[in-house]
Amino acid sequence: MSNSVTERLNDGQRDCLRLVLAHHNSKEIARKLGVSPHTVDQRLRTAIRILEVQSRFEAARKFAAFEADDRYQPLIYQMPDVEPGRKNGEPDSSTGRTVRDRTGSTDDISNADGNIAIMTFGKSEFRHPRLPVPRYRGERNNLGTVERLGWILAIAIGSALSFGGLIAGLEALSRLKG
Repeated sequence: MSNSVTERLNDGQRDCLRLVLAHHNSKEIARKLGVSPHTVDQRLRTAIRILEVQSRFEAARKFAAFEADDRYQPLIYQMPDVEPGRKNGEPDSSTGRTVRDRTGSTDDISNADGNIAIMTFGKSEFRHPRLPVPRYRGERNNLGTVERLGWILAIAIGSALSFGGLIAGLEALSRLKG
């Protein structure tokens, strides 16, 4: 896309296209920009015509592709609230432990039983299994196809073993009775 095509878009059309790219509908865009939904639709129709595409989403993607060339894009997974690192032996203000305590090194600590080397860990490395049912209200099931098939197979085998155990138990009880 050339500069001349995008230069024909005015600021209102550019704002609308950015919000369409963020998956907002016309009413939400109108509220954010302080205009009517009809004005938003008109701006988007004009932008579609200028960019020579078929839908508002195509226009937003095409505009975003042009705009991405001119703009610095920050890292996607960059966390803005990262705490600066501390030197070894420096106490942490939140926990009172030293930095080497959190990394898993041993410290000789004397207690009532005598001198004991205690290893402490800051964060557990244990990974919770992804379950086929949501654990929290409103949580989505985001298992992949292989994981779903694995759970189906595991539930089927578990059900078969449980049913077999139940039948074996009833058979044993009927032999004791009769």
